[in-house]
Parts: sequence; C-alpha cells; structure tokens
Amino acid sequence: MPWKPFPETHADVAPMLVVADLVASVQFYVELLGATAVDTWDTYAQLRLGAGRLRLVTPSAGTDDKPGIRLVPPPDRTNVTSEIVIHVDDCRAVHASLSRRGVTFPAPPSEPPWGGEVRCLLQDPDGHVIQMSQTDSPAEPH
Repeated sequence: MPWKPFPETHADVAPMLVVADLVASVQFYVELLGATAVDTWDTYAQLRLGAGRLRLVTPSAGTDDKPGIRLVPPPDRTNVTSEIVIHVDDCRAVHASLSRRGVTFPAPPSEPPWGGEVRCLLQDPDGHVIQMSQTDSPAEPH
C-alpha cells in the first residue's frame, strides 16, 4: 500500500495562540489587524486573517489527547518562543496603515543585514510576536 505524502498538498497551517483574555485578543485581531471572526466560544476563537486562519484559546490543563501538557500564554512580553510571519506586498505601507489604526510597533520597518527583506514586528495583547515581512523573492501564494 503506497503512503500518501505528508503534508498533503491541500494542508494548511493554522497557528493556535494561548491568550489570557479571549475578548481582548479577538478585539485586537479583528479591529486592529482586520481579521474576521469565524467561530467564537467562551474559551476558543477561530479567525480568518488574510488567506490564513488563526486560532485563539484560553489557558487549559492537560486533556486526554495531550496528557500532562498545559496551555499557557507567554509569561512575559520579552521572552517569546515563536513568531507568526505575515507576508505582505509593502511592509512600510502596512506599517503606516496599522499605525493609523492604533497598532504600536517597537521599531519602524527595516531591512535586516542580509537584505532581501523589509520587516517590522508588533505584539498582540499577550506578547505574541507578529512579523510583517516583504521579500524581494516571489511571494508565496496568497
């Protein structure tokens, strides 16, 4: 029996972030970043953000499918373990637009020393890092 390839070509990645205040986080992503709420429950929300999906959940203890694993938001805004990268056509224009909406950035858009990219970072209410990235190479499918 032949094995199917992994990941399958139709598979998409939908990050799940643990947030302390679901209402505040949904508000941030919808009102400031332009996401659309698809599903919202007391402890979970699924958002459409551009061509992707983002899931937000509140803290929880281990469950049968993840025994001994607790879901917790970042302990502070300065020690993060991951970033969400959003590929954009014009990072400086996105920065200006989001700034007008009230999003704050720790620094203006810049090009890293290796070049080929313009990027800027922001953080959501829990400190999750979101990177806006404009590359010189052909963009991934939107």
